[in-house]
Amino acid sequence: MSTTVSSIPRPRRFPLWAKILIGVVVFLLLVALALPYFLNVDRYRDTIASAIEQQTGRRVTLGKIRAKFLPGVGFVVEDLHIGSPPGFPAGDVVSADAIRGNVAIGPLLHSVVHLNSLELVHPKLTLVSDNNGKNNYTFTSTAPAQKTPPNAQSASSSGISLDEIDSILLTDAEVSMQTIAHGKPEPSAGVKGINVTMHNFAISPINMHDWRGDSKLSSVTLSLAGWSAPIAFRSGQLQLAGGKLDAQFVADLAKASDIKGTLSVPDVVHPQVNFEMSASDLDIDKLMAAVGGGSSTQSTPPTKPPPPAGPSEMVARGHINVEKITSKPYTVGPANVEMRVYTDRAELWPISVGMYGGTLQISSRVDRITEPPRFTANVGMRNLDVAKVLEVSPSARGKMGGTGELDLQLLGALSDAWKKTLSGTGKFAIRNGHLPGVNLPAVAQSVGKMGGVGGDTPFTVLEGDIDIKDQRVSSKQIHLDSTSGTVDLRGSVSLDGALDYQGVVAVNPGAIAGSGAVGNIVGGFIGSRVSKITVPIALGGTIESPKVQPGKGVPSFAGAAPASGTAPASGTPGQPAAAPQNPVDTIRDLFKKH
Repeated sequence: MSTTVSSIPRPRRFPLWAKILIGVVVFLLLVALALPYFLNVDRYRDTIASAIEQQTGRRVTLGKIRAKFLPGVGFVVEDLHIGSPPGFPAGDVVSADAIRGNVAIGPLLHSVVHLNSLELVHPKLTLVSDNNGKNNYTFTSTAPAQKTPPNAQSASSSGISLDEIDSILLTDAEVSMQTIAHGKPEPSAGVKGINVTMHNFAISPINMHDWRGDSKLSSVTLSLAGWSAPIAFRSGQLQLAGGKLDAQFVADLAKASDIKGTLSVPDVVHPQVNFEMSASDLDIDKLMAAVGGGSSTQSTPPTKPPPPAGPSEMVARGHINVEKITSKPYTVGPANVEMRVYTDRAELWPISVGMYGGTLQISSRVDRITEPPRFTANVGMRNLDVAKVLEVSPSARGKMGGTGELDLQLLGALSDAWKKTLSGTGKFAIRNGHLPGVNLPAVAQSVGKMGGVGGDTPFTVLEGDIDIKDQRVSSKQIHLDSTSGTVDLRGSVSLDGALDYQGVVAVNPGAIAGSGAVGNIVGGFIGSRVSKITVPIALGGTIESPKVQPGKGVPSFAGAAPASGTAPASGTPGQPAAAPQNPVDTIRDLFKKH
């Protein structure tokens, strides 16, 4: 079978009109690419800056401006700076590395700039507020702008007006929040990695209630003053509509916990943040390392009085719940706290923590106008199982039991040297407890070089006062009451755990008599003439390893009057009984330190 030449399909000719169309498109494309280099729009830079100044009341500086025609008619501004208003430290409230915008052609023919889209590349917002409630980010179109260069045309003379922006894209934005304290701005928080798309951004007049926006939070980090590690958002979404801001998020709290939460601002013009946060586990050791590892602050109270505070206004309030809190070797929970943040202070009331069968409640306040910030706290503990608390520490395990309670008022400064500034007063009590390995009568003998201290002492109450200052916890009176006797101590323990107490152990001869062979000798020797023996002791060592030693002075003896009609203890009838030779002096000699 043969194939003829005529059966082979021939390539079809490209239509002439298609070639012309392609040529026109290529030509227009080349013109669009080349025209910006020949069209000098930069000469309008001062005019545009003046128009923005008129609308915002702020000093505006623009970088070089060039036109673009693809993918739409628009412009590129290489730099942007909008300054803070008078009365605030020099600097920008808004800046950006570049601005890209697409302009609507129709309104532009009538000298109205309407932007279809506007992108700010790496914008930075610096939000500064003072103690009088003033800030640098509230824009007013009636405020006069600062003097513009002589060669700049005014917005009114040019006839150009700024209209609405359909959409704004913020790429890799940063927000820095500062508070003016002692005449200079101090950073309080910073946010990085923000990518936001906003809509209906009206400029004349500026109305934030008409703005709409949304942002993903997965790349956002929040830095707080004094913290060495940021709060990193793993996921979340933020929405702005009708003047209200709402957000949901999951974040890493300085590697100390994963937190979930919601946040809302009912009115962005007058912002007050409401939040709810929760976490399954919070590592206090990691959190304190992050808080304590930031920039150092002044470690002593300021010598000058703080500046007078302005109006106190609430800026945030919310609730935090944590199922488990760990600080080696302890684990407590659940914990709940209500928090309120004002312009001059922060309040935590109450903090409620489940702790080893009991409940710890704290109400606290942090004053932010002092340097460093100072705090006050009221601490209350009820129904604490002391044995369970000591069980988690190998060195303290089994050394005490009972139900504990505590009332304490604290005052201090939030700084690296918080121990030096901590002070407080209060009282404590442990009821219906016991001291394993401690026998009060045997303690009395041991101090007098007479025996060991093995045994167990149940007690009805162990209570005392607390005075905290100079890095020590002092007590004027600590009292233990048991069926075997009593203990009274006074002294102090350092915040590092070193003990320094002096006191007395008071027991009755019957208790000593039942505590061993030596005790029987003592009890028989004294007889009914002594109702109580008081032995001075000293308590040293550390909380984990206490040491009982002889105290200052010598034992004392309280006598009991003999019952009427009692027969002589010894001797023949009609003859006086033979009295022991100096019995009390002999017992004193037994208890003297050798």
